Amino acid sequence: MVVMNVVSQQSEITSQLKDDLSRVVDNSPADWILLHLAMGTMKMGGHRYGAFLDAATTAAKLAIYSTFIEQGENIRKTGFLYHVEPKRVKAIVKEIQDAIAEGQSLKALNDKEPFYLIALPFLWQERFPCGEHESRVRLQGLTPGERRSIEDSLPPGCPKARILDQVEFNELIEVLHELSQEELPESQQMPFSEALMLHIKFRLLHSGTVIQIDSPLVDIPLFALTTESYSPKEERERVFAMIDDVARYFSILQAWVRREEGVMRGVEVFDIDLGRRQEALDELDVLLRAWADKYHQDGGYPMLLQFAAGTREFD
Repeated sequence: MVVMNVVSQQSEITSQLKDDLSRVVDNSPADWILLHLAMGTMKMGGHRYGAFLDAATTAAKLAIYSTFIEQGENIRKTGFLYHVEPKRVKAIVKEIQDAIAEGQSLKALNDKEPFYLIALPFLWQERFPCGEHESRVRLQGLTPGERRSIEDSLPPGCPKARILDQVEFNELIEVLHELSQEELPESQQMPFSEALMLHIKFRLLHSGTVIQIDSPLVDIPLFALTTESYSPKEERERVFAMIDDVARYFSILQAWVRREEGVMRGVEVFDIDLGRRQEALDELDVLLRAWADKYHQDGGYPMLLQFAAGTREFD
């Protein structure tokens, strides 16, 4: 009953959120695409606000550069199409051309896990190892029994590594950040900040890679490593799959807009008996696999059928 109430409350919050957003966002599909993109990458994907803005700026610059090439490298016409001053277009074109010539990477989002998440378990075990018969807890003022009590609160299967206090954990995150910046060009390096530290800490705790221990035996939070490698929850795996799917879908629809051969756009709008919805989806899954098996040929031309079925919200 409690679970049902929580789900009901979350549904009401989501519905209210949509109503609130519809009042402040232009009710056009383009605006909703941008909104869902931001929510998908920042809220679900865990990307920072600043990183999203940097990536959005890069995408806009690349759009301008592609138009510049399509318009025969005409700076004035490119600026006219996008309402951008010619000198600004010239600066953007130079930035992209320099990046291409020098093999640089522009600031962009990445759907792979950041270095500081992947590397943390390895660096933790390297810098704070714990022998087979040693206690993971090294805090002063605790009896052997109290140390053992804290260790017993850990989930089974935790790596044999020291439990860190808050200062040690924060310092480890800062070291990871510094290591992650070494491979970046100086222009793309980012200073460490408290906001970034909190973001990294949240990602590590949310994934379950690290757990926080609030023991009555100590007056500060402790942190323990729970896995030997960073392993996001199932939801994050689905987020990355969602981002990949959306990128492919945009590419296919752009080919459809260009009227390329062998591209089809399909949309079916209908109402259904809720009691038979899952039955209909299961049948559709069988039909699609049978259709693909019928036309599949080893070594043939690569094709992709991508679809999503769900509640109709926008007509």
